[in-house]
Amino acid sequence: MTKKPGLKLVITAAIAFFLFTLIFTLHRHYTFYSSYDQGIFNQVFWNGSHGRFFQSTLSSQLSTNVVHNGEVPNVYYHRLGQHFTPALLLWLPLYALFPFPATLTVLQVTLVTAAGVVLYILARQYLQPMLAGMITVSFYCANAILGPTLANFHDICQIPLFVFGLLLAMEKRWWWLFWLLAILILAVREDSGIGLFGVGFYLIVSRRYPRIGLAVCTLSFGYILVLTNLIMPIFSEDISQRFMIERFGQYADGDEASTLEIIKGMLTNPWRLLVELFTPFFGTIQYLLGQWLPLAFIPAIAPASWSIAVFPLLKLLLGKGQSVLA
Repeated sequence: MTKKPGLKLVITAAIAFFLFTLIFTLHRHYTFYSSYDQGIFNQVFWNGSHGRFFQSTLSSQLSTNVVHNGEVPNVYYHRLGQHFTPALLLWLPLYALFPFPATLTVLQVTLVTAAGVVLYILARQYLQPMLAGMITVSFYCANAILGPTLANFHDICQIPLFVFGLLLAMEKRWWWLFWLLAILILAVREDSGIGLFGVGFYLIVSRRYPRIGLAVCTLSFGYILVLTNLIMPIFSEDISQRFMIERFGQYADGDEASTLEIIKGMLTNPWRLLVELFTPFFGTIQYLLGQWLPLAFIPAIAPASWSIAVFPLLKLLLGKGQSVLA
């Protein structure tokens, strides 16, 4: 270990991050600071462990039927109409063994900690051990990582591990693992395909694996369109009547819009698109600085970083609402 200072640094940082975030998140939970999202996911896991997959009365409370139509929350409401999250089934056996809300807190901390270790292995493909270790420490210290990890459980906590694993599989040319993780990324949420599309775009413009990149872009974009326009409406109308309007209603003409209609609205109104991209100006700058500062602004000047991150970033900057850049 003394001959591998980079590895020692990463192991120390991973243990410190795990213990720090675990202690504070468990303290937060047991002092009754866990809030609505933690309750939703705990209910989803609890119902899933009893055979009622993705049912949630708490999610029903947020549905368009209740919010807009004044209906009573439905006991049998399926959350898949709001967020399509089949990847949560991966962790259902763990919750079945330990059916407590705190289990989700431990799971989130573990997934993010493991993501940092995979990031180190990925960075070592090109960098010296100490530099790779410093990048991993920066990852653990970044506000974009610490903030969500110290908050309620969220399905997005799976993304760093899956994406870093996908990029590592690409570097190693483990294509079976690459495609498996691509499917898992899509299964995290209905919008996680935007990040996967960015990876495909990078593979094309970098000319490393253009055919695979084209396949990834086609898969992710097609999945988002089919899922949000055909599959999710089977469960409820929330995606078109609530979430699309709340986040991207400025590009729609009425009180309801599909993802296709939102995309059309963006393309046919470039001036509004440009205004939304830079407003609120200081809030946008603050958000970008928060993303770039832990990594010494390297992502801001690296074309490869922009090619992967530009599409998820556009999804945030082109949206509206107080929590978009939170």
